[in-house]
Amino acid sequence: MVITNSVIKSFKGCQNKTRYKHVDLIAPKLTRSKPLKRGSWFHELLEARYKGESVTDAHKRNVAQFNKLFDEEKEYLGDLPTEMARLYKSYQWHYRGDENWKVHEVEIKLEAELPNGMQGQGKADMLIEDEFGLWAVDHKTHLRLPGTDYRLLDFQSPFYIWMFRKCGIPVRGFIWNYIVPKAPEPLKFNLNGALSKRQPSVLDYPTALKGLTDEQKEQSDVADVLARLESVRYVRDAPQTSPVFRRDLMEKDDVMINNVIADICATADRYREWRADLEDDPKMNVERNVGRGCDYCEYRTLCIAELAGLDAEGVRRREFTTSDPFAYYNPTEDV
Repeated sequence: MVITNSVIKSFKGCQNKTRYKHVDLIAPKLTRSKPLKRGSWFHELLEARYKGESVTDAHKRNVAQFNKLFDEEKEYLGDLPTEMARLYKSYQWHYRGDENWKVHEVEIKLEAELPNGMQGQGKADMLIEDEFGLWAVDHKTHLRLPGTDYRLLDFQSPFYIWMFRKCGIPVRGFIWNYIVPKAPEPLKFNLNGALSKRQPSVLDYPTALKGLTDEQKEQSDVADVLARLESVRYVRDAPQTSPVFRRDLMEKDDVMINNVIADICATADRYREWRADLEDDPKMNVERNVGRGCDYCEYRTLCIAELAGLDAEGVRRREFTTSDPFAYYNPTEDV
């Protein structure tokens, strides 16, 4: 039985969601999630960049898909072609083109046998090397930058570190490459030419500088803003103040890694027993974990229909399609 971080996270969270995703093998036909669309678009740009492929071609593929959308869908998503291009240029400037990174692998598949005999499996976004050693890297897009507790309690990072080392790759730790997928905007000026007090929520140095006239650059308050924006640029081990980019490097010690693997094995054992019971009795009652997270669950409409005794089969046909949750871990070509 294959155990991934997604399986563990899903089963710990809600057994009914796990049934939909990993037993019934269904997923929503259309996700109208702006953060998710922005995130997947930007992730493709990063994948192309670090593979040494054409970022322009990757961007054009997404633009072509965007142009096929209905007008109301485009209005809902916003001007993503312009915003994602601007965000990528900002990312490149902020991290100085990652001149100190040596990229060994992109989208690297990991497999290792867990202590309970099951197969642990994962897919890391990158394996890079800097002057301090090897690091696993995961790109994460969020509406807002998460707090420290999330990284301290995160299961994916020690699980991946453990699998890397089991595969003979001595990674030192894990790097979360956080991006808030909101593009920086130019500075705003009043009609009289003075710098406006109400500026966009996201600014960066190259975007602000590019949109200025020579006369505007000479204003003292504009020079102050530019100096502040330029100081935001990433420096390893220095405080990070960017509102959209952050890299968190963390080493997990052996005690924590072993505790996490033991926890994963315990959950995996329960999951195996649950799957066996469900195969014996497909109509058995499956627990729901009802809470605030239900508002964001992609299976919300189907769950409500089943719980309320409505036309659940109709909802399945209209809103969901067959999907293999392990397709992400099993590309057509070996990585």
